[in-house]
Amino acid sequence: MIARLEALRLLRSRRPLVAALALLLFLALMLVGFWTYAESRTRGAANFEYTYENRSYFNGLTFALYAFYFGFVLLLPVFAAIEGGAQIAGDRGAGLLALLLTRPLSKPRLFLAKAALAAGFVTLLTGLFLLVALLIGLFAVGWGPLRLYPGVLQMTDAPQFLARDEALVRFLLAWPAASLALLAPLSFSLWISTLTRSAVNAVGSAVALYLVLHVIAEVHFFERLRPWLFTSHTAYWRGLFAESIDWREAARHALSLLGFTALFLALGFRRFRRREEG
Repeated sequence: MIARLEALRLLRSRRPLVAALALLLFLALMLVGFWTYAESRTRGAANFEYTYENRSYFNGLTFALYAFYFGFVLLLPVFAAIEGGAQIAGDRGAGLLALLLTRPLSKPRLFLAKAALAAGFVTLLTGLFLLVALLIGLFAVGWGPLRLYPGVLQMTDAPQFLARDEALVRFLLAWPAASLALLAPLSFSLWISTLTRSAVNAVGSAVALYLVLHVIAEVHFFERLRPWLFTSHTAYWRGLFAESIDWREAARHALSLLGFTALFLALGFRRFRRREEG
């Protein structure tokens, strides 16, 4: 009953619509960026297949991967933080949480229902974003083999080549892997939301802290600190696009992220239970 109620409230809110429109706008801007870059490299020919790295470097799969990478770093954690912050702090500030707790409903069940709904929403949003990126790449650019080269995005440290069908399998694997990675910032935001009555404060604090931790994880000066930051593990799904996947390394990062997620959920539930009982 509570899961159905929370799902209906999510559908009636504007958060899914805002997230979808923002991601579509982002993909449109990425496509314009790819087009103008190819145009500058071809002196007006605007052919995606010709760049300085390789004659067939830019194609629909390359576009989808890079668009998904940028979206994963810049947008999806923000939407995860928004959803996590709205689950507890938003309801408390609007007085809905007190109303829900008047029902014959246990606090663990309510907390887990909210966490599960947020996780499901983020997983669905990630999959739709990846699917739309692939479809835009197919119809606007055209699919082909996936070639990756070392660069500033750190997608790979050596040239990689994947045939089209194999690359599509890797994209399919990237969906659950990236969704799992987003559970850490989602649960982190959920924990922050139990500390305040304002959804704005919860979301703002969670996003700001995520960005700080993300920057620290990318700076080489903090090499010894990286293993203790969940942001150091979130981009592990990039390894799924290597010619030979290091499954042991992928499992290590995935387990670390699950550990962080469990820790944040435990801290959030502890605070939620004590605050609502006090």
